[in-house]
Amino acid sequence: MVDEDRETIETSLGQIWLKHYDNGDMRVWWPWKARAGELAMTVLEGKARWDPDTKGWYVNAKRKDEIYSLLCDL
Repeated sequence: MVDEDRETIETSLGQIWLKHYDNGDMRVWWPWKARAGELAMTVLEGKARWDPDTKGWYVNAKRKDEIYSLLCDL
């Protein structure tokens, strides 16, 4: 089943997935063991919150535009 709310960013090392929430926050995740995660981590560490239950990173609405732009440049 495909999540129609999911946006895909293509990087040189694979896909990163985003979900935008009504409150302005954004979830970031990638396929299990995908190398794209290595790139994403350089952007997300210290700027987003990791949730081990959903295995996703959550970006606060205040930083969403900044993080989105950085992820698109990977």
